[in-house]
Amino acid sequence: MSPQVLAIILSVAMLIFVLILLRFYVLPEKYAVIWLVAAVVSIVLSVFPGILDAVAAFFGIVQPINLLFVAGFFVVLLLLMQLSLELARTRNELRKVVQSMAIEVEESGRHG
Repeated sequence: MSPQVLAIILSVAMLIFVLILLRFYVLPEKYAVIWLVAAVVSIVLSVFPGILDAVAAFFGIVQPINLLFVAGFFVVLLLLMQLSLELARTRNELRKVVQSMAIEVEESGRHG
């Protein structure tokens, strides 16, 4: 089996896996978009490897695989940033809910 065929099979499997997770509501839609784009891009690059060579040559990168590693690194950084923002937003919401509950408990203690 050639590496290109293996890459195509794995890319299609990743796409199917993401669609299954999305179908059964395991993966939220806002995260599914990123994974669907990654799966489609990997399928396109697997089917047409010349695209990666052309883009690498455009940026002056000698080995196209290095372009994949750099792109993957930045995608992971973007995912980390998105998750950090989501965590901060959730933390703020939790703090507000706890504060409002504490106020309600205090007020019910005064009147009870």
